[in-house]
Amino acid sequence: MTEATRRSIADLVLSLLVAGGAVILFIGAADLPPPRFEPLGSAALPRILGALLLLFAAILALRAGLRLHRGWVAPKAEVNGADPRKGFAVLLALILYVLALDVLRVPFVAATTVFVVVVGLSIGARNWRNLLVFAGLGLVLSLAISTILSRFLFITIG
Repeated sequence: MTEATRRSIADLVLSLLVAGGAVILFIGAADLPPPRFEPLGSAALPRILGALLLLFAAILALRAGLRLHRGWVAPKAEVNGADPRKGFAVLLALILYVLALDVLRVPFVAATTVFVVVVGLSIGARNWRNLLVFAGLGLVLSLAISTILSRFLFITIG
């Protein structure tokens, strides 16, 4: 099996799993009560997340299909570039992020900014430039999510 075929199959399996997660969100959102006072209701966020998950799953599946159709060949430098320690670091960061938000009640903006920095530096190069880029990205992302949730969905988070 070629590297392109292996990657394409992995991407297709991942896209199916993500689509399955989106379907679970839609099924769960169907049981939520209709809105009474707020404009969008409690089912809005799961439906928005489900739609985004379906969109990303479709993009991933489309890229995998195009990769197989065009006969893409992996560059030599990328073939053995996987490092399981990076995946473990991201998983550990995610667990600590959820722990910080749920148990320790760390404010959302601070916890999300630190999470983005830790994940970015664990995957990419560890230098001052990346630290500043990921810190800025994490701060902007967390402020944007917090603002959208509070102003449009009337959800107060951290």
